[in-house]
Amino acid sequence: MTDLVKKYPSPSGFAEKIAFEYAQKTTNAHKKEAGQFFTSKQIADYMGSWGSSKSDKVSILDPGCGTAILSSALIESLVNKSPLLKAVKLTLFETDEALIPELQKVTRFLSKWLSERGVDLTTRICQSDFILENSSVFRTGSLFVTSEIECYDYIISNPPYFKISKSDKRAVVAKDLVHGQPNIYSLFMGVSAKLLKPDGELIFITPRSFAAGNYFKAFRQVFFKDVSLAAIHIFESRNKMFKNDNVLQENIIIKATKQINTQIKITTSECEQGLTSPTERFFDTEALIDFKSEDKVLFIPSNENEEKAIKLFKSWKNALTDYNINISTGPVVAFRCKQFLKEDGEINTSYAPLIWLHNIKEMELVYPLKKGGKEGLIAISEESQKVLLRNKNYILIRRFSSKDDKSRLVCCPYFASSFDSEMIGLENHINYIHRPGGELSENEIWGISALYNSTLFDTYFRTFNGNTQVGATELKQIKMPLLEDIIRIGSKVKKLKIPNKQTIDKIIHEILNSTTHVENHRSTGDFKSIGVA
Repeated sequence: MTDLVKKYPSPSGFAEKIAFEYAQKTTNAHKKEAGQFFTSKQIADYMGSWGSSKSDKVSILDPGCGTAILSSALIESLVNKSPLLKAVKLTLFETDEALIPELQKVTRFLSKWLSERGVDLTTRICQSDFILENSSVFRTGSLFVTSEIECYDYIISNPPYFKISKSDKRAVVAKDLVHGQPNIYSLFMGVSAKLLKPDGELIFITPRSFAAGNYFKAFRQVFFKDVSLAAIHIFESRNKMFKNDNVLQENIIIKATKQINTQIKITTSECEQGLTSPTERFFDTEALIDFKSEDKVLFIPSNENEEKAIKLFKSWKNALTDYNINISTGPVVAFRCKQFLKEDGEINTSYAPLIWLHNIKEMELVYPLKKGGKEGLIAISEESQKVLLRNKNYILIRRFSSKDDKSRLVCCPYFASSFDSEMIGLENHINYIHRPGGELSENEIWGISALYNSTLFDTYFRTFNGNTQVGATELKQIKMPLLEDIIRIGSKVKKLKIPNKQTIDKIIHEILNSTTHVENHRSTGDFKSIGVA
């Protein structure tokens, strides 16, 4: 062990070496099943530096520890910041049995390294499930249960990432955090928040998908009640994170405390190499989270353009529902409707067009367009009526975008005149905008389509949406300009031969910055600076 301490200058460096060696001999299937993605030393050091010095004796919890690189980096930082540190109590959770011997090597190294600096280390390695082991945090109604919960000065983690079903025993015990299909990482965050001491600090690296969406709504309600965000770090290049594990995930680092923070510091780097000198901005907490709302969406602006987009949208007062316009999801689930689908043929009284995700381009419906053997027709029958829609005017939006797409929002206008059919089929990966019990006008369709395809809307949407899914719930929450301005935009856009993004942005800029609009205080009048024109 003495030779190892001489060879590796820090416990976190040794932990990274052990993690790399373990990852090399572990299958991708095993890592995927365990949601196991090891943290690099650069990220671990940065996260560790977020821990502030407290006292001479501290307790640390690492709920999904891997090779304990994060807790090692945190301890190194605390030792450097506080020469008075005398004792560390470290609790580690790890369920991968094959990883335990490697983890023990790291903790022995860490203990030796600390002893040379006059710091005593007490380590407890738990080979049990972190959520189930700490399920008592959800039963705090009695004094007995509350008193038996051990809380920590620091909780630091790169939790596992994978979806679980609502019937999973972990989702059942953590039902307060669950709505729809949960991801295990949010349960780790929620339980950890409840295990934090009153002056404690929680430091996590996670996907940013918890910031919005219906699936994480219950989690946000509980999490933001238990802790207050102090800092967020954004990585601008998604495809450079966890590159050794081929992960394309939009991750953020967060720091939260039990104490209320009136401001949130947001730092940004292109990737982990930029962590030594990230850009830094401060925001009022209430400017990024509306605690009065039920959804408690978290906005995370990474630059000045996004900050100005948030302010602009907050100045608008109306949503589409205020104009009797709704957003729904395509009802045709292909594998359930297989008997109704047909690949080739003519649209007639027996068959309606079936529109898929790939048919939707920016401001254009491309039909027919074959892709992967997907059927382009759906039978019109008594049995299929429940999944068909009346052929009328809609706006069609992709529910999913590729991580490589330049725009997160991709939509197109759809007019009933496009097909000589009483009914149409919209596949389930499409959202559609419609007027219940009525018809969208031509100008409304062109105007709303132009707005959703614009740089402005895409910029705003990215401040709270951190994944490739575009949910109807999220779209419904977006505030809109006045209906008359939407109609004015549409009247100009429909005259374009090719309604490209640059021209659309210019039209939106001109109309929303018109004298009447500014005088009525319904916009900031500062579109040019947020890249709309």
